[in-house]
Amino acid sequence: MNDYLFKSASELASLIRNKEATSSAILRAHLEHIHEHNPRIGAIVVLLEEQAVKEAEACDREAEAGKFRGPLHGVPMTVKEQFWVKGTKSTLNSNRFKDWEAPEDALVVKRLKDAGAIIIGKTNVAKDLLDYQVSGDIYQDGKNPYNHEFSPGGSSGGASAALASGMVPIELGGDMGGSIRIPSNFCGTYGLKPTENTIPGHGLSPKPKNARGYLFEMAVPGPMARTLKDLELLWTILQGPDKSNRSIPPIAWSKPEKKMLKDYKVGWVDSWPGYKTSQQTKDTIRNFVSLLNGKGVETMHSPLRNDLHQRTLDIFSRLSFQMILQDVPWFVRPLMMRSLRRGFLKGMKTDFWKFVDTFTDYSELKGRRAQIIEEWETHFNDFDFLVCPIGFGPAYKRCKIGTPIHYNDKAVTYINYVWPFNACFNGSGHPAMNIPLGLGKEGLPLGIQLVGPYWSEPDMLHFTKLISEFIKGFVKPNGI
Repeated sequence: MNDYLFKSASELASLIRNKEATSSAILRAHLEHIHEHNPRIGAIVVLLEEQAVKEAEACDREAEAGKFRGPLHGVPMTVKEQFWVKGTKSTLNSNRFKDWEAPEDALVVKRLKDAGAIIIGKTNVAKDLLDYQVSGDIYQDGKNPYNHEFSPGGSSGGASAALASGMVPIELGGDMGGSIRIPSNFCGTYGLKPTENTIPGHGLSPKPKNARGYLFEMAVPGPMARTLKDLELLWTILQGPDKSNRSIPPIAWSKPEKKMLKDYKVGWVDSWPGYKTSQQTKDTIRNFVSLLNGKGVETMHSPLRNDLHQRTLDIFSRLSFQMILQDVPWFVRPLMMRSLRRGFLKGMKTDFWKFVDTFTDYSELKGRRAQIIEEWETHFNDFDFLVCPIGFGPAYKRCKIGTPIHYNDKAVTYINYVWPFNACFNGSGHPAMNIPLGLGKEGLPLGIQLVGPYWSEPDMLHFTKLISEFIKGFVKPNGI
């Protein structure tokens, strides 16, 4: 196996900066790896090979002259298919957008390029970004590198599969209902959904033709990586306001004041009311909590009060489909909703669809959401972070959308296998990340979800770096 594969982006950037490797050689190694493994996994759906080769050569000339664009100078990476990359298609794997081409780079893509990254392609997604599997109208089905019969997660499933299989060291994902955290969990990588409104959303998704305007609530770009150092580096590059997009406030990010594990207090739950988890998930969380206790971290079981979890899901349900269906022609909406009711949303406790025409109560929803956010923030007064599940169990077998998912002799409603454990933190806007903990009994990745109060990313990353010394690191899939 080539020495450049499975190295972190930080390591590759250091090799280039110290003239121990060229960007062209690193790119060539990853392209060869992609050509060998991608046809079976379906992780990368747009490959910008010719363009990337030219960029790598330019990076090599600049490095030779002692000039470096930024901390990712010459490092190859991919971005989720939804993001605008000038001159490339963003289809959402849907015939609705099959001809849509980005007029310019998304702001986050521009920031990555300015930092020196070479965008070598775009990764596979679920149709319309509405599933936790990767399939759609245009691209081949995406598969989990650990076992091709299983889902890589969604909607950023191609991103997590590309990372886990060593095709790229870092990735740009997007999350509106767990779409960064679930694929990261299913494929054993790190993924961070940042605090809402801390990373610009310009270029997050294709705009419908003749759109009168386009609002994004609860959907955020975020970093995905195999190492914490890379995750933190990407987050640092992506976050912050832009002069062309003043919707992002200038936040004074504070450095972590707590230096040691024993300085932290952590709350935990292993399920939510009405949404149980498997025994393996419970054991994983309780073992993680025991590890924290053994390292001096004070922990406390911290269930929510006043049905806050379900009320947050209800707000998410109502608000998300106002976003999804905005500017969709009135005669198309019933067809979309009928398809979702029979598939992705089949068996769901909360009726998404009964709220889709209530556009007049948008301000009322905003007010209720603000109250819910405040209740979550009050909950965090008792501890620094919350440890909780990302799903009922690990990755599930690829199956017909909407069919019950069977795990450990139990049948779980399709939508409830992962949705209620993740969408709540899109509804509340809080930062949340997947921490991979190695492989479970099926040989599939396991992990836990770490959630913090608003703007706590620096502390979350610091805490995770401290505990990562005592947990299993990244495990490569068999045969890769």
